[in-house]
Amino acid sequence: MSRRTVLQAGAWAIPAVAVAIAAPAAAASGAVPSLTITGIAPLSFRDQYELSVKVDDVPPDSGLLIGRVTWTPSGGITIGSPTFVPDSSGNARVVLTQFTPGVLYVFTASLFLAGGTITTTYPYTF
Repeated sequence: MSRRTVLQAGAWAIPAVAVAIAAPAAAASGAVPSLTITGIAPLSFRDQYELSVKVDDVPPDSGLLIGRVTWTPSGGITIGSPTFVPDSSGNARVVLTQFTPGVLYVFTASLFLAGGTITTTYPYTF
């Protein structure tokens, strides 16, 4: 192998290494979307509650975001499926009704994105 061939191979290898190093750095700098149930509060109507959801760091090209809420009573089966659409600030609210007092429920919010689904849970006793 001549000295010229070795130099040409080295010149091509350096940009490939630079690209390989830059790609993970670029991917790591992007924010990861997050979903949080921020609380449940009683409404002024009898036996109605408002569940609040917050979505952060959603990529700008995600389009319309749609989420869903389900709940599972302690020892029971999962029920419910109200949908929510976060506003431009990432906030959404779901009205809930008819829960048994003193029972622990686990609420699950799911947000559907092009790259998959993000989910969070929130335990609450009425």
